[in-house]
Amino acid sequence: MAAETLERSTPCPCCGANIEGPPAFVHEAVPLLLNVLAAADQGARTAATGRLELYECPRCGLVFNRAFAGVPYGRDYFVDATLSPRYRRHMDDVVDRLAARVAGRTPFSVVDVGAGQGTFLAHLAARLGDRLAHAHGFDPAFRPSETRLPANIGFTASMLDAERAAALDFPVDVVVTRHVLEHVIDPVRFLSSFREHFAAPFTLVVETPNVAHTLERGLLHDFCYEHCAMATDAALSEALRRSGYEQIQIESAFGGEYLLAIAVAPAAAAHGAPVDAALGASVDGAPGQTLAAAERTATPSLAEVAGRFVREHRDRLMRARSRGPVAIWGGAGKGALFAVLVDPDRALVDFVIDIHPSKQGFFLPGAGHRVVAPKDAQRAAVRTIFVANATYVDEIAAQCNALGLRVDLECVGNRPHARTTSGRP
Repeated sequence: MAAETLERSTPCPCCGANIEGPPAFVHEAVPLLLNVLAAADQGARTAATGRLELYECPRCGLVFNRAFAGVPYGRDYFVDATLSPRYRRHMDDVVDRLAARVAGRTPFSVVDVGAGQGTFLAHLAARLGDRLAHAHGFDPAFRPSETRLPANIGFTASMLDAERAAALDFPVDVVVTRHVLEHVIDPVRFLSSFREHFAAPFTLVVETPNVAHTLERGLLHDFCYEHCAMATDAALSEALRRSGYEQIQIESAFGGEYLLAIAVAPAAAAHGAPVDAALGASVDGAPGQTLAAAERTATPSLAEVAGRFVREHRDRLMRARSRGPVAIWGGAGKGALFAVLVDPDRALVDFVIDIHPSKQGFFLPGAGHRVVAPKDAQRAAVRTIFVANATYVDEIAAQCNALGLRVDLECVGNRPHARTTSGRP
């Protein structure tokens, strides 16, 4: 994991600034796909890997993987957080913000790029009712045999391209892309493609992880191979403006863990117009929507976070192990990469807990920890649970109490929020 000497300057994919010096963090082999679980231990431990070579742009704050060479997404790729009440409230919040921005257009139509199994579109239809005229999702991981969507929602099991966009039989008012941008090594090209495929004007909604939140909380396990470009609000606004969007508003969402950008593709925008405004300035005159560079200097650098994360968390795991069985809560990307980084030999963590039935009984790629149901933690008399995502800690504590499980909960990161559940429903 030692940093290597950089032979050439590295341009930032969002703002174009040249980055000199070595990468901030290197890992030779992390799983390519953290959200494809294996049916057997051996398959998990031999899952395909890729190299992390992470750079942090000093100008806009983007963190990106220069070694990224693509990911083979397919129909075995599975992400679904909708069993969580906390996450469902977040989707309500996103729908309401979108609806407020397009309040003058009723009904309106929506295209979702990278729509997964259509859960957000279904949520949108249920919450907005007649305000939603048409909707269509695009995603190569879509499994039509497992999904039932409302009649006004269509789906294409592939990524968006010019031919498929032209095949839509309705004008597009809103383009949504949620948790896709961080999987794209060229954000400007990706965002520009929507303006090539759809007639302007339309509203664009982008949701993506907030890398400032990640660094402030010391969450090295957010930087998986799939997340090849993690943005700050300054990086996201730069990418949007370079892609020709206007009226850009960037806000925090999901307790600051995500960024939510809403912008407009104007009818006569100059494609790829240069950005003259200084990074960190307010977007379109609206105050407080991007972080000034001076404010961002208070955020720890990636190199600082990486320098202590593994050591500190292995120490925490060893102390917990001395008290009894240890588990990780969270069988998605964060939990899987945390296990790879801090317990690659499965010496400190007994298993991983996840509430989604489709993950239980399977094995996480990389380290190969087995995923179990919360009730299995009770049977195993788990003493300490490391929460991979602190956003869910209150929800997890409530589930432990409902099971009569008295455990110590420790949140991963530099804000442990340690607590002990009562074990009483």
